[in-house]
Amino acid sequence: MHKINPRVNPLIIRLQNMDFWYWSQYFVDIYQDCPYRCCYCNTQKYKNLKGYSFVPSLPEKNEVIGLGLLCDIYGHDTGGNERIRNILGFLDKNQYRVNIVTKSDMIIRDMDLLKQLSKKGHLRVTFTLLTLDDTLSLKLEGNAPGPARRLKALSTLRSEGIDAGVAVTPIIPCVNDDEKELTRLVKVSKDMGARWVLFSGFNPVRSFLGNPVWAESAELHTEKKNLDKHYSRIKKFMIKLLIQENLPFRIPRITLNAFDRKYYSNLVSEYLFNISYLYELMSNEMEMLRYRRAAYKINGIIESLKYKVFTNKLGSIRGINPEIERTIEEIILNDSSTFYSDLNKKIAVGV
Repeated sequence: MHKINPRVNPLIIRLQNMDFWYWSQYFVDIYQDCPYRCCYCNTQKYKNLKGYSFVPSLPEKNEVIGLGLLCDIYGHDTGGNERIRNILGFLDKNQYRVNIVTKSDMIIRDMDLLKQLSKKGHLRVTFTLLTLDDTLSLKLEGNAPGPARRLKALSTLRSEGIDAGVAVTPIIPCVNDDEKELTRLVKVSKDMGARWVLFSGFNPVRSFLGNPVWAESAELHTEKKNLDKHYSRIKKFMIKLLIQENLPFRIPRITLNAFDRKYYSNLVSEYLFNISYLYELMSNEMEMLRYRRAAYKINGIIESLKYKVFTNKLGSIRGINPEIERTIEEIILNDSSTFYSDLNKKIAVGV
């Protein structure tokens, strides 16, 4: 196990299951409380959250390490910036892959280290961007740098060839879900070079819904049927918009060396996770769960997945039915999946 310099005083977090949005099971934070205190955030009382644990060190294997889970690692203090540089340097030296999620333009101070990681194909950066409206951003995100600063930082990273995108997470009903504003946000993000745009719904926070400022949203959250219809409309709108703009709504996984034993289990599980997400968007819960369980199973395989395919041992893995087995075999043989491509076309027609 690798330990980060104790002077950095990092918080190392291990999730019970890998976060397949950001492709990380291990995360590093440097603050116990996020410096931005966004009013909608469900990690402000992180002690009540489940599915994670604090651990003393990172794994030996070169996994994707997420920076920023319970807080944004790029706060306002300059001392924190030096700690982040130490962490980035450590991760680069030990050949880890890195996924950063932030609302801060301070990330560009570490451009030299980011470029080193990027040249190896070891880096993804995502800027959370809920709105382009400064006034609304101030109400929602308090101390965070404004939307224009984040977009400028995104453009700067992309001009240096660093893979970066945007996360409109969450889209809160009756708050930042105006279709014209979302269209403008997506188009501007694309103009700034975003390689992907993620979107999600809102996991309600009691303190947020109890604030009179958000009364309209709070009222809608008491009407499940109308709330579901609202989310269905927004979901279809976002899918259609992103397809029109030719923007993926998934972050491409950081690949391993083709000679690495886990290369194929990572590649195949990426496809299976993406297929499960498409089924989720199509509201097909049964197929979503089937593919997601299979994805977690494949992702956890340590031995060679290619060997299992060529020795006809895929069927011995619990949760791998004949249809999923055929999908896996095609990915192993072709490094691609016609089933996934067809599902993408189906979802495009469906909206």
